[in-house]
Amino acid sequence: MSGADRKPAFFLVGGSRCGTTSLHSAFVRHPGIFVPREKSPNYFTAPDMADFPAAAAMIAMKGHSITDRDDYLDLFTEATDDQLRGEVSPVYLQSIHTAARIAAFAPEARIIAILRDPVERAFAHYIGRRRDGLDDRDTFEEAIASELTDREPRAIAFNRYLAIGRYAFFLESFYREFPVDRIKVVFFDDLVRDPVHVLQELFDFLEVERLGDRIPMDHRNRGGIIRNPLLRSAWTRTSLVRARLRKHLPESIRDLAGRAFLSKIEKPSLEPSIRRDLVEYFAEDLFDLKAMCEHHSSVDRVPPGWGSAIAAPRRKDDA
Repeated sequence: MSGADRKPAFFLVGGSRCGTTSLHSAFVRHPGIFVPREKSPNYFTAPDMADFPAAAAMIAMKGHSITDRDDYLDLFTEATDDQLRGEVSPVYLQSIHTAARIAAFAPEARIIAILRDPVERAFAHYIGRRRDGLDDRDTFEEAIASELTDREPRAIAFNRYLAIGRYAFFLESFYREFPVDRIKVVFFDDLVRDPVHVLQELFDFLEVERLGDRIPMDHRNRGGIIRNPLLRSAWTRTSLVRARLRKHLPESIRDLAGRAFLSKIEKPSLEPSIRRDLVEYFAEDLFDLKAMCEHHSSVDRVPPGWGSAIAAPRRKDDA
């Protein structure tokens, strides 16, 4: 099979902590779809990672990222002729350079993005990284302090909690590179409330058989803090070891370990004062996202729960 024949026809580009792991699991189970069993090859953002500081989260990300074109295409060699090839890399929605790279590589590709309330997403991202030993800052407030001070959008948002949530900023580059009818945006809220409907919509978009009601939806990569302090310490301290072993251990073994450690977790609550600061922080981008939803038929609508941030946007020219 030639390299051109192995190219993926769709990309689930993000965002992080928005349900991409669950959607990846559903795609793996659809007989008409082929995605690599390992999520996040990150091939189209790998060039952006080279100069980033060697923090634990970046070390883990680089450890499973693919930089060589042939190695990337080899991920799809097992796909059959009647399967639609695709891949899932949430970090693709964290760089404004990704869309152009994908368009140059696979101009006919379809793009899927799943979004979550950016305030909830940022907090869940911190809790997940803190649990997994990828962020040693004691509080969420400490972790986001510098971003609240410097609010400029980041062309590359790796390793940041707030900049990643500027969805309109990053989606704009995809709308520049791809026709509107080849982009599908769905929402985490809808996936939680009615996963079958979301899957049916995505399968229709990809033009594969409707199997949403026959594919069990796993709630993968659940966020929260491990209740047992001994298990919590063991899980946190082995983050880089687990990252290095990821390529060498079967998914079934990793799932068993995950279930053993993460079966009993608790979800901390976000301080109201911090929530207010973040609602203000995201107001302008959410206003732009709402306008994008109204303009593009590929986007349904921003869920009502995000409305407080949209109701009174603070534009730059209002300052």
